[in-house]
Amino acid sequence: MRTRSGIKLFLLAAASLMAVSCGDDEQGPSGSGTNPTASTLEANASATVNSVTARWTGCPDADFEEYRLYRSTQPGIAGDQTGAVIVATHTSASDTVFTDTGLSWSETYYYALRTRDTEGLVSWSNEATAVTPDSGATGGWLTCADVQGGAASSPYEGQVVTVTGVVTVGGGEFYTSSGAYAVLSDPEGGPWSGLVLYGDSVGRLVRGDSIAITGTVQEHFGMTELGYPTSILMLGTGAALPAPAAISTNNLTDAGGAEQWEGVLVEITDAVITSLGTYGQFEVNDGSGACLVDDLGSYSYNPAVGDTLYRAAGIGWYSFDEWKLEPRDDDDLEVSSGGGPGEVLSCYQVQGQAAQSPYVGQIVSVTGIVTVAGGEYYSSSQGYSVIEDAGGGPWSGLVLFDSDVLSFARGDSVVVTGTVQEYYGMTELSYITDARIISSGHPLPAPQDLTTGALMTSADPEEWEGVLVRVQNVTVSNDSLGYGQWSVTDGSGDCIVDDLGDYTYEPYTGDSIQSIIGVCFYSFSEFKMEPRDDADIDI
Repeated sequence: MRTRSGIKLFLLAAASLMAVSCGDDEQGPSGSGTNPTASTLEANASATVNSVTARWTGCPDADFEEYRLYRSTQPGIAGDQTGAVIVATHTSASDTVFTDTGLSWSETYYYALRTRDTEGLVSWSNEATAVTPDSGATGGWLTCADVQGGAASSPYEGQVVTVTGVVTVGGGEFYTSSGAYAVLSDPEGGPWSGLVLYGDSVGRLVRGDSIAITGTVQEHFGMTELGYPTSILMLGTGAALPAPAAISTNNLTDAGGAEQWEGVLVEITDAVITSLGTYGQFEVNDGSGACLVDDLGSYSYNPAVGDTLYRAAGIGWYSFDEWKLEPRDDDDLEVSSGGGPGEVLSCYQVQGQAAQSPYVGQIVSVTGIVTVAGGEYYSSSQGYSVIEDAGGGPWSGLVLFDSDVLSFARGDSVVVTGTVQEYYGMTELSYITDARIISSGHPLPAPQDLTTGALMTSADPEEWEGVLVRVQNVTVSNDSLGYGQWSVTDGSGDCIVDDLGDYTYEPYTGDSIQSIIGVCFYSFSEFKMEPRDDADIDI
């Protein structure tokens, strides 16, 4: 009898264990509070191409909502998704296959599938591993980065190749008078990860299509394209698009390395519209340098000078010898309207490369990076600040004078509207009616290295007015010129150093100083350097 009782207890315990380990079944009630049935996942790398096909068992639960497939180059996805990317989201329980394309060669990838129900409860599959083949051994498909080759001209120019990736711009989303454009991307995004496609057959592609496309690599007026495809193999749909790469406006210029962003989904933030161009183009600047935005896409926004683009996403594009951003639609633009009158100028434009500004007496709007914070220079009334074009150089600085600039901090990108004046020979923007901080934390233009002789009044250093400059390996030649002024020389001539800034150094004739940084000012008929603080004087 005791044996039979033991068997009964064992069977009851086993039944309880089975009940706990099962998820919802197909007949189970929705909203039961039980996690969904976890799938079993397998991932198999192709032997010849840079792709992985994931398959999993379907969820039988009535309250199923979605599958989400994650990929990472590190194990442990279920515990931490920080380094993982979502490569597919399926909302049909029977949709249990996905081919992940455009992967790196000879790489180990980890995959995990998350199943979610309508209550928001989730279960994770096992983690599956796949290793892509070596490209040299397979002669397989290329990635977009392979085609770009890290250079202006593709190493495959003129060759017929097959490229895999995810469609980021569907066929027909960008205007063309004939044929159709689409854009392909490697799944991870980043520099060199995009490729423009052109031909009638790409017109049927939509965002999220995972494809292998065969065509001829062309350099079409300077832009690398895959043209006139001969075949398009559909590997999957609904793939996750790469996140837009965060770049500055200057990055879409030759000087800023625009080539690496050709065909890539990118995003700029906190940029001001500084001018309107022709053919639907307009210029924007986040303080790093201006770039163009074009209208191949279909968006309803009507640009206006002074508007701030809090966010502008799109494809890096090259046409008519210029780099530009091509937003796809309204979702790629977040805008705040309102700005100063007329065109937004650079400091270089206001200075006009002459002693007197061509805009003197006019109300203008100017953009720049703050190099001297509001109030860092002494004034008995109002307040000084100084801005400079991001690239620096001669004629790139401008002094601001008004209490409205006192909130400016070094590194702020600002747009300021006021009246251009020649105040006792120094070009200033004063009587300010609008002072806006667009974004903060930008690097300051590097100080311009000059000899002390180049800053002598007799040398007429007009081009350095308002510009951050530096002299090095100097000796104090006179410690008391009056009114807090002193002079230094590097052997090329004496230049004056003034005390509008807040520094504690007390000069003594004969002192050796490694370097002095400051803005070139003009007052009382003399050019002089204005250090901002102790950090500007390196003894």
